[in-house]
Amino acid sequence: MPKLEFIKSASEDKKHAEDVEAVRAHGGKLYTGDDEGKVKVWDYDLNLLHEFKAHNYAVTDILVVGNNIFTACADCTFSIWDANTFKLKRGIEGHEESIRKIKTDGKNVFAGDDKGEVRVYSLDGDFEKMYSMVEEVWGLHVEGNRLYTIRDRGLTITEAKGESNKFTVISSTSEGRAPIYVTSDTLAYLDRTGMMVLIHDNTPSSHQLKGQLKGHDRIVTALSGVGNLMVSGGWDNKVKLWDVTSFQELGSSDIPGCVNGLAVTEDKLVFAGGVGGYVCKLKIS
Repeated sequence: MPKLEFIKSASEDKKHAEDVEAVRAHGGKLYTGDDEGKVKVWDYDLNLLHEFKAHNYAVTDILVVGNNIFTACADCTFSIWDANTFKLKRGIEGHEESIRKIKTDGKNVFAGDDKGEVRVYSLDGDFEKMYSMVEEVWGLHVEGNRLYTIRDRGLTITEAKGESNKFTVISSTSEGRAPIYVTSDTLAYLDRTGMMVLIHDNTPSSHQLKGQLKGHDRIVTALSGVGNLMVSGGWDNKVKLWDVTSFQELGSSDIPGCVNGLAVTEDKLVFAGGVGGYVCKLKIS
């Protein structure tokens, strides 16, 4: 049976000076962004490789596509950086509220904000279209022409039609709270209390509730995973490992503080960052 093992934390002299808000693992490197707009780049052993000032306000999300690093900011902008030189390629404006999440389908970049807009860009940062989702976008997932958006009042799944504000609502729930974790057959998000993870079927015709995961005693703030293994973290300073098919808790580990971001690699390394600027590494074994 898989288990969760704490490996190490970044050293005190290398960790962030402010709270970590974004954690992204890609291509053998870990990218973390904090409340003062700084991004740090690590190897998977948490050796610091590089750091740069990306924004003057909090980095809310990070995305890596090819040779580009995308950083979203609370100041309503996002920027594109060269992944090799870390030089700024382009700054993107147009959002009227803080950008919360940025995702890609491999062809475009989708940016969801606090106004409830999901704006779609080319991989070079050119604006293409926009979808008004009514409520703030605290969680975002893109799958084909389907957009999954969530705040704290319910999950909405829409089918985009290819033009601005042309879409059909496929499913809408009265209960649902960010964060969100989606695989080909699993849709996971929180109940209204923020402490129970609801596991739904991700079949377009159903999205039926399959099970519930209760293990945290404070609000859950981050979900990530690989396949049917999901990790969760929150205000209780713990990261928990779950099997989303059997609905079992497989392991739990104490970490240095509240979790704001989680990332899991294909080889089952788990990275967490959060309050106090810590960055730590765990492993599913």
